[in-house]
Amino acid sequence: SGYAECMVSKKVEGKYRLCRILMVLLYLAVAAVICVIFLNVIPYLIALVPIFIWILWRFTWLYVSQSYFYVVDGSYFTVTTVYGERKEADYVRIKLSDATMIAPLDDEYRHYCHADAGAVIYNAVSSFNARDIYFIIAKDASDKKCVVFFEGTEHVLKAMKYYNSKAVMSIKTSR
Repeated sequence: SGYAECMVSKKVEGKYRLCRILMVLLYLAVAAVICVIFLNVIPYLIALVPIFIWILWRFTWLYVSQSYFYVVDGSYFTVTTVYGERKEADYVRIKLSDATMIAPLDDEYRHYCHADAGAVIYNAVSSFNARDIYFIIAKDASDKKCVVFFEGTEHVLKAMKYYNSKAVMSIKTSR
């Protein structure tokens, strides 16, 4: 059929790991500041520190807990960024019939995704060390040439092939 969906969670590595560490340090710094303030004003209010930290965590941790949700439906490939399993934002939407290439990121096709220096890059993979990374070369909603990196599953790639069989170069996945 022409419908498929898949979700991948961003792996904690590199810059993403640094952001998560800095967020934890922010929580500790806020807790220390609140403790110092409450000790000088009203000491028994220190019991409220965990509540303040929980409120801070509830509204900020979702920005360092990301996933990508892929949907192939009605000849469109849509990638949505999911923040902390609570908030969603559309990342990119591509019409599959306008795609010039959908291929695995391996030695045979890698040079195609780096050929256009002016293309907008959309990274929607859990990690560039992951298996089954594919890329799409197409035009995005603003009619600019773009390259979208995603983790392809057999189901998603077959749905893409349903809408644009000429552009899909390979459907060799481990999932």
